[in-house]
Amino acid sequence: MSDMTETATTDERRDRGGRFVIGGKPGPGRPPGARSKLGEAFLEDLRDAWNEHGKEALRRCATEDPSQFCRIISNLLPRDIDINLAATVDAVSFAARFRAAVELLHDEPQGKLKIIEHENAGHRR
Repeated sequence: MSDMTETATTDERRDRGGRFVIGGKPGPGRPPGARSKLGEAFLEDLRDAWNEHGKEALRRCATEDPSQFCRIISNLLPRDIDINLAATVDAVSFAARFRAAVELLHDEPQGKLKIIEHENAGHRR
């Protein structure tokens, strides 16, 4: 009976049975962005089928099975959208830019502008 944890002298990553050894050094793996040959062949076939039948297949799906068509479209859309926006508005400069824009348009805004005066203890004019 052989010892299962014994490593082969030619490869420190595998035992004599060809299985990976726990704690062995990993190999370089596939380069980033590389696809398997099967994946590449599938994508080429998909591209060829799309070039031949794509638009007509979409039109037929949209008219014959609208629910499936909508499902296809919804599966293409992202599930989650993470929008983080940190915006600070300086009211004084915004008001100045707004007044300048109104003057450039040579038009008065609809209704009368209300001016709110506020004196902040930490901010002096």
